[in-house]
Amino acid sequence: MNKTFSSMNLNACLQEALASVNFTTPTDIQEKVIPFLLQTPHAHIHGQAQTGTGKTLAFGLPILERIDKNSKYPQALIVAPTRELALQTHDSLLPFAKACNVRITTIYGGVSIEEQIRTLSRGVQIVIGTPGRINDHIKRRTFDTSKIKTLVLDEADIMLDMGFRDEIDIILDRTPESKEIWLFSATVKSGIQDLLSTHMPDAHTFRVSKQNIGTTSIKQFYSIAPSRERTNAITRFIEANPDFYGFIFCQTKILTSEVAEQLSLRGFHVGALHGDLSQSQRTYVIKSFRQRTISILVATDVAARGIDIADLTHVINYSLPEDLESYIHRIGRTGRAGKEGISISFIGKSEVRTIKMLEKRFSVVINPINPPTLADIASKRLEVLATHWGTLTDIPLTHTHTHNQRIEHDIKDKITALTASYDEESLKTLLINYVFETHFKDLLSQKETAPQQPSFENQPRGESDVHEIALSVGSDDDITEAMILDAIIEHAKLAPEDIRKIRVIKRKTFINVPSAASASVIDALHSIKIEGRRLDPKRTYDEENREQRGGSRYGDDRGGSRSSGRGGYGRSDDRGGESRSEGSRGGYGRSSSRSSSSSSDRGSSSDRGGSRRPRSY
Repeated sequence: MNKTFSSMNLNACLQEALASVNFTTPTDIQEKVIPFLLQTPHAHIHGQAQTGTGKTLAFGLPILERIDKNSKYPQALIVAPTRELALQTHDSLLPFAKACNVRITTIYGGVSIEEQIRTLSRGVQIVIGTPGRINDHIKRRTFDTSKIKTLVLDEADIMLDMGFRDEIDIILDRTPESKEIWLFSATVKSGIQDLLSTHMPDAHTFRVSKQNIGTTSIKQFYSIAPSRERTNAITRFIEANPDFYGFIFCQTKILTSEVAEQLSLRGFHVGALHGDLSQSQRTYVIKSFRQRTISILVATDVAARGIDIADLTHVINYSLPEDLESYIHRIGRTGRAGKEGISISFIGKSEVRTIKMLEKRFSVVINPINPPTLADIASKRLEVLATHWGTLTDIPLTHTHTHNQRIEHDIKDKITALTASYDEESLKTLLINYVFETHFKDLLSQKETAPQQPSFENQPRGESDVHEIALSVGSDDDITEAMILDAIIEHAKLAPEDIRKIRVIKRKTFINVPSAASASVIDALHSIKIEGRRLDPKRTYDEENREQRGGSRYGDDRGGSRSSGRGGYGRSDDRGGESRSEGSRGGYGRSSSRSSSSSSDRGSSSDRGGSRRPRSY
């Protein structure tokens, strides 16, 4: 018989908070971990569970039980791999912390550290943070870790994959030896085994049953296709599912960028998520995906870990992950909350045996599936038309036709059948309503007072449509790409995908933006400072022609360097002799910048995670 939260020996404040949010029955991991931790004053534990299984409360409620409310020092530290997961953990625990008068805060990179220092100095009892920013505070001596009793390493396998082992070792070393360590991971790789054997050899292990990881509500398929054909096949699956909302997982950053770019060029709302994005770009892409401004997110396993989004319809594996547990973790993002999901994995012929291993290990069925045909997609588009026109016909398209002419004939026959019962006036009314619904209704739903963000995605991207702006600050002034990107997004109201390239060298920074936006960017950046330094923005064209036009708009630029701005992604030369950087082709391509970033902001900001408007039909 399953336990309930009310049967657990939790404080009254936690019981009241659980009741207020209608939490009555614990998840599998909560049922296993919470009673053990409540009964065991000091214990190392390892919980093997993925995002979405309820592990935040599994460790969060016992932490709140352990807090000494009379002490203002941090007593628990929760380490998460990404800013999103840290904020998600904070939001999940905040109602319970407030109910018990426990102070909780988050510390992460990509934002000002000063406000975090002030919050820590006022006294908090639970700190949630990312490895890089936690280490920044430790080095600055602004985070007192001497009284930490409980250390939680959440998504520890992903932190190791992201290269945070050194930061984790420092955190383990700078917290009391007497602390208890609660480690959670979806997989158990060599790095996890090393942490367990080195720091917590007597740990109690709790695993979520493999049969209870959400696979029962997911229809699983595999499709045999060579790598060169997979993007086309993915396109077919998306077009045959107009309500597609999901992840496409790729193994590498470069492949993630290439697939996202190809889908974007085909007209889909798509974003790319990988480790080369700055925090601002990452936040923008995830927010757009949550709000369904983009409906397709192409991502690496590492970049997507910790992002918990409801109502996903599909998960597509461009290729199988390296380990079997990661397969379950990927597809477990769909088919939640009683809803049905679909997963499709592309494989080579030799990988059919891997599919059989997955079926046997996780007691699931993975069926073969072929990409939809043109007739399949045409049928789906006609269904969409029929829903607008309020009628259906039972005449199916023939799926055996191999010639486009025959499919075209079938489509026209179907349309004729749809319109046969309407007179001319009715057809006009239907057409007007259809065009309005599909092209103008969303426009009227927007608020008139909403700030308009300039969009340049439909403009040509030739040489004459890109302007390069030079700033009089660089890496010698402790300026990073992330700082420049944040300033442009915040003050110039430009979307990340419209910023074609940022290049930071020793004493200069160069930004490539659409020509239509250059004046507004210069105006915005002229009025602000970064790290106490004025930016003195100028178009490089203005610098080259300053004498002919009587000087630049904002005064002389003495000693400045000159750079050619050829199309945003071509070669850029720094005439000042400090650096030469090869640009990359396409916004999803390789990063063009060579500047470094801090441990708390491990991103390059020259990649775009943008999206385009899909075709309407």
